[in-house]
Amino acid sequence: MDEEIVNTLGELERKLHELERVLSNMDREEQPPREPERQREPEAQREPEAQREPERPRESWAQREPEAKREPERPRESWAQRESWAQRETPPHGDELAPLTATAASPGAHESRLVDEAIEREGFGARAPAARPGAPLGAGAEAQPPAAGSRAAGGSLGALGALGSVGAAPAQPTSVTELLRFRDRLERTARELTNDYNELLGRLGEPAAGAPPTGATISFARGAPSLDIIDVQGLRDAAARAFEADPGGTTAYGTSVGYPRLRAWIADRHGVEVERVLVTNGSMQADAFLFEHLVGAGEDVIVERPTYDRTLLSLRQRGARVHAIELEPDGIDTSALSRLLGDWRARPKLAHIIPNFQNPAGYTLSLAKRHALLDLAAAHSFMIFEDDPYVALRFRGESLPTMLSMDPQRVIYASSFSKTVCPGVRVGYLVGPPGVISAVAELATNTYISPSMVAQSIVYEFCASGAIERSIETVRRALDERSTALASALRRELPEAEFVPPDGGYFMWVTLPAGTDVHALHHAASELGVSFVVGTDFMLEGGENALRLAYAGVTPKQINEGVMRLAAAYRSIC
Repeated sequence: MDEEIVNTLGELERKLHELERVLSNMDREEQPPREPERQREPEAQREPEAQREPERPRESWAQREPEAKREPERPRESWAQRESWAQRETPPHGDELAPLTATAASPGAHESRLVDEAIEREGFGARAPAARPGAPLGAGAEAQPPAAGSRAAGGSLGALGALGSVGAAPAQPTSVTELLRFRDRLERTARELTNDYNELLGRLGEPAAGAPPTGATISFARGAPSLDIIDVQGLRDAAARAFEADPGGTTAYGTSVGYPRLRAWIADRHGVEVERVLVTNGSMQADAFLFEHLVGAGEDVIVERPTYDRTLLSLRQRGARVHAIELEPDGIDTSALSRLLGDWRARPKLAHIIPNFQNPAGYTLSLAKRHALLDLAAAHSFMIFEDDPYVALRFRGESLPTMLSMDPQRVIYASSFSKTVCPGVRVGYLVGPPGVISAVAELATNTYISPSMVAQSIVYEFCASGAIERSIETVRRALDERSTALASALRRELPEAEFVPPDGGYFMWVTLPAGTDVHALHHAASELGVSFVVGTDFMLEGGENALRLAYAGVTPKQINEGVMRLAAAYRSIC
């Protein structure tokens, strides 16, 4: 439970104890002043004795909190040991609570005055400030009761408001009956506040103050756009058009080469014949089919170091001999590759290259290196697999030509709509020589007959309407802002980090000082509610002091908070 709310309930409990002391010190034989007959509560409206709750030992309000909402076990201090609100710089609920707490520790006359004033205000005309709708109740936020009009706006808020407005002179003498009645209402108020607060936390999905449950984790781990930059309405409209314009093609099995209209749109986009295009269930499936066709056990394959972890996994599962060539800020080290090939240490059938805003490094292959790589491929008779899902997401600098456009016979090109439309569509594609596409289509037929026609027809309508260009522009602007925020936060909070700000895409590669244990950092960061992917996942060996940060799925505010947590985790292991 939020610390400030716990303190509020603690103060309510303290008032109950003060009432008990006042009652016990009053003359028990003194009869309370007789109320006028018209003011007395009718006997029929009084609660029958048998219906009243039996007396039971009091437990603290923190103990009554539902088990699922409690903070992790830790030694608890008594309410009396907690710091009084009046001693804090800023009372949690505003200055109106100060009179209530300023007298909490003063016995005798002060207690009697406090109780008399509370009773005088029992009409509950005052009201505590309402919480801002949707405001997070966590560390650094004011934890306040639900707004007026909610289920708790009656007795609970009224009672708290009365407690917050004590200070006026009593209008009439205090009676034992009034004290007892007020005590009962105070107990009910505390119970209602506890239940309402827990219910509010459940609706908001917010963690308790100071704790970083899984729901509060800031994730730099996932390479996917956040919902706020996805054109949901555009996709909804595209889906409606798909079923209206082509219900038969949208709902049919189709063939393994993909939805015909989308296939033609992709061919036109790349300026190739439609026979060179195959549309798949995501680009990873295109990768898998291509590796199955071209790479056998024991055969050489060139990859970048670091490279996409799923590529490494797929190649190793096939038994390939993987040769990782160092990646530089302007792309793969073509000189090192040339030496490897010149010494005949490798005779590859395929080189896997991510040319634009590489995953995980965020680097881009320069034009000069694109030419050099194509020359090496021609000289040593291997194919280049140009894996290019981020090409459209450039937010700085000028676009470079694809290697496919530079040598369509030597290059097999793959891309995806997951990064520009949304991940959930799971639509990717291959563009390559007709012989390769035909062989992959046969593998696809034997695997699933056809990919999802529904998803592909929706993507086609989204693209053909021009919505994809608007979507790309929205994503670009967001990525630019988020990449800038990440670079600024790292420079400010973690100056030990080395990185190259990307010109597009989703990822930033961060290197920490030699000797840093990135796995220990990962564990420490998860304890503070922030996640990332360790550098060792993207390499056959090495990467112990590196990590990948994905910024597409987090807002600039989350980025700043996440980097502060990451820096704190780094300090804790150094």
